[in-house]
Amino acid sequence: MPAPSEHRHTRAWILVIVGALLVIAGVVITVTSFEKGQEASGNTYVIAFGPVIAGLGIAMRGVSELAGYRSYVAWRYLLVAHPKVTRTGKVVIGATLLASVILRIFAGGDLAMIAQTVTAPFDDTLATLLLVAVLANIAAVFWFVIRHSKPAMVGFLAGLVVALASIGLTRLVMLNKLPFVTLGSDLQLTLLQIFGVSALVGWIIVGLCAFFGSLRAFFTFFTTVPIGGVWIGTSALVCVLSVMSGFETDLRQKILGSNAHIQVTREDGEFVEWREVKQKIDNLSGVVASTPYAVSEVVIAAHNNGMNVIIKGIDPKTVGTVTDLISDLEDREAMTRLEPLVNDETDRSIPQKPHAKDAVDPPPPDMPNGGDPIDFSGSDSGSGSGAVLEPPPALDDKPIDPPPPDLVVADDPPRDFSARDQEDDEDISDHLPISVIDIEPSVSRRTQSLPGILVGRELVKQTHLYTGEEVRVVSPLSDPSNPDATGTPIPFNRDYRVAGIFYTGMYEYDLKYVYVTLDSLQDFLDRGDAVDGIEIRIDDPDDTERYMGTDGLIAEAIGPGYRVVDWRELNRSLFSALKLEKIAMFLVLGIVILVASFSIVGNLIMVVVEKAREIALLKTLGASDVGVMQLFAIQGLMIGLIGTALGIATGLAACWAGKVYGLPLNPDVYYIDRLPIHVDPQSVAAAAAAGILISIAATLYPALLAARVRPAAGMRH
Repeated sequence: MPAPSEHRHTRAWILVIVGALLVIAGVVITVTSFEKGQEASGNTYVIAFGPVIAGLGIAMRGVSELAGYRSYVAWRYLLVAHPKVTRTGKVVIGATLLASVILRIFAGGDLAMIAQTVTAPFDDTLATLLLVAVLANIAAVFWFVIRHSKPAMVGFLAGLVVALASIGLTRLVMLNKLPFVTLGSDLQLTLLQIFGVSALVGWIIVGLCAFFGSLRAFFTFFTTVPIGGVWIGTSALVCVLSVMSGFETDLRQKILGSNAHIQVTREDGEFVEWREVKQKIDNLSGVVASTPYAVSEVVIAAHNNGMNVIIKGIDPKTVGTVTDLISDLEDREAMTRLEPLVNDETDRSIPQKPHAKDAVDPPPPDMPNGGDPIDFSGSDSGSGSGAVLEPPPALDDKPIDPPPPDLVVADDPPRDFSARDQEDDEDISDHLPISVIDIEPSVSRRTQSLPGILVGRELVKQTHLYTGEEVRVVSPLSDPSNPDATGTPIPFNRDYRVAGIFYTGMYEYDLKYVYVTLDSLQDFLDRGDAVDGIEIRIDDPDDTERYMGTDGLIAEAIGPGYRVVDWRELNRSLFSALKLEKIAMFLVLGIVILVASFSIVGNLIMVVVEKAREIALLKTLGASDVGVMQLFAIQGLMIGLIGTALGIATGLAACWAGKVYGLPLNPDVYYIDRLPIHVDPQSVAAAAAAGILISIAATLYPALLAARVRPAAGMRH
């Protein structure tokens, strides 16, 4: 029969293993349902919190049993001597919290299709029950926990009053029903922003008071402070890294929407065999579509404004399968208007000015073709009689043209409409023998015969363009065979018609890019059938490596002489800057956790000083220096685990709230309408590791001080 100590040791290891398995199960749930959970506001992978929290609790229990007396002493130093929260209070708080989580999952209808089908008839009831469960949980926390701490109770009630009052005032401002005040649109918007911020501040105060009040009910004051520091640091780290990941994800989506996943260009020479190359690329596995393109830098001029832009020739039939240009158009029919609306070469042709050296005025139409020359000098000789001009015709006695025979003359005398009264609403058209028709502005036939061009929204703002307007595109390239009077080649220039406006969400693209048909650009730049490259879309944009390089699928299919680059290489500097910024933010916010670790150091040093007698007694009973160090290391580990777990949970909850309800931004300033948030599991794991490791490192110095306490000196104090 095994000894009791061996039985406890085995049981402790079983608890550790079970806890680790539950944590792994929660991580697996998060990974497998992460994408769906992001789309469903996080309601799917939120069920992973249950196994993770339960696993951490069970694992900590097993570690505590493995530590033996060290764990008991460590907990004894952290917890208050007489907890004020009763068993009944713990049960009520846990039950209402569990009910809130379960109802939130099912009320959202995002757990599974089965759950959505089953709960669909009861959506209103579930929403009501969810509200009741949340309010019951808040009331239970306040009654069983917060009311035992007077500062926490006062702050909780004050924050609740501020939040509820701000919500009520926001509602009144939205309805414009403030007493004794009539709000204008600008003042109304300002008040909405002020009350929104005050409501947020109120809820933050409520959350802080509830958090620290709950901690204070179980832990000592000097334990609550470092736990709160680690909690704030890790939660801020999760939120900021999620926002940075959101910006990176948003930027990546916009780049992949405006550009292809892979580009193939020719290393030297003109790319005229692109049709054969495109056919070979389309036959590769994993390739969704491909399209040819040509680009050049030009100047677009309109309304005495000129902008340097990049003109890109596209194939309207295939560009939509590779990029999101069609979906980015404000009018989907604009792509069909890239071709001339009327096919009239005479209207589209622009008469070219002759060179100065060849400029000769044409002869008059009545000039004799031959014979003797005629003297027009007006001399007295007889030959000059030919220069006598005929007298002008006599003036007509009736210089006014007669009226047409079918002119309708009214019987009534003319009516003076200039003296109408203001109240006279009589329509003038009632007194006219003809009907009045609406005349809308139209585009000239010549403009309709021009090829179309797509411009970005920011370029429209800069140059004041509108759809249907005529613009001129000038290229720095020129034709040496067409010089001007000084012998300088004339740059290529052509008129285009604005066919539509696109909005990609990226300022640089909406300002610097314009699109025309590939045939139009080739003809404009006199490039024949040559293109600059082929853009390719694959089924997985993260799997571009197998297509790249000299031994990639594309190089094997099309042969040497071509350059293959993916979207990462094209935007390497941009994404490298984002990654560097993310690392810098991690280090800066890690300082918050580092500052919190100072409170851990101070707390444990105070424990060493205050409990020197108990430490000496433990050493007298046989505790080694290493055992005492382990005792304080366990204390720091517990503080770090509790603060990190609460911080991660709070950060994820804040990210979920920000993703569901959003933090609105001014799109004219930030070019996004809300703050992008993307929870990255790697960033969350890094924040958790930083909180725990810094907390453990903070225990080293106090643990060394405790290990140096000599039994005789400790008992003397």
